[in-house]
Amino acid sequence: MRASYLLFVLVYLAGCSTDDAAKHPIASVASTNLPTAATQSVPAANSPEQAVRDYLNWYSANYNKLPTNFIKTVGGNDTLGYYAVNSQVTENWLAAVQKSNLVSATFLQNWRSYFKQYADTLRLHPQNDGPPSGFDYDFLMLSQEADTKLTELQAGTFTTKLLNPARAVVAALGPQHDGWREGMTFTLAKSAAGKWQIDAVSIPENLIQ
Repeated sequence: MRASYLLFVLVYLAGCSTDDAAKHPIASVASTNLPTAATQSVPAANSPEQAVRDYLNWYSANYNKLPTNFIKTVGGNDTLGYYAVNSQVTENWLAAVQKSNLVSATFLQNWRSYFKQYADTLRLHPQNDGPPSGFDYDFLMLSQEADTKLTELQAGTFTTKLLNPARAVVAALGPQHDGWREGMTFTLAKSAAGKWQIDAVSIPENLIQ
């Protein structure tokens, strides 16, 4: 008799849980928009957060494989010549990043425009001393210490804000240290195939340094 009563209670509670979920679908959306510790540690396979994690993991594995000699010397030897953007290398870099399938066409086009802008800058304002304008940091991490930033962000936390069904922003924050903390903001969009891809990266304005 006691076993039958317990079985009845379990069936009843299961039915209530199903009914509640059906009556309040907004609860499911809210839990996605406001990640908990559980969703941060085990994100959905095709989610904005997982796309960001994949981006960090991919770059960590390919950090030393991507071309970096974006600048060449023209109009003289290495000592007397002037800096110029090596367009072939920038295109090779864009092609390599595209192969990751983690960034959008918008992401690639924005960086292509960036390289062209600084190619024009170096042509109009010749430079042969110091770091070339626009090329003194890592483009995928927006940092002069990309390897450190990668490690910090991979060990950090991720917060997702869903702007609409096809656009999202993910804030990645590394562990807090004494006076500094790594952070990065990722803007993502869903591709035509339904895959989340990164449109842009930026540094949070209110990041504690």
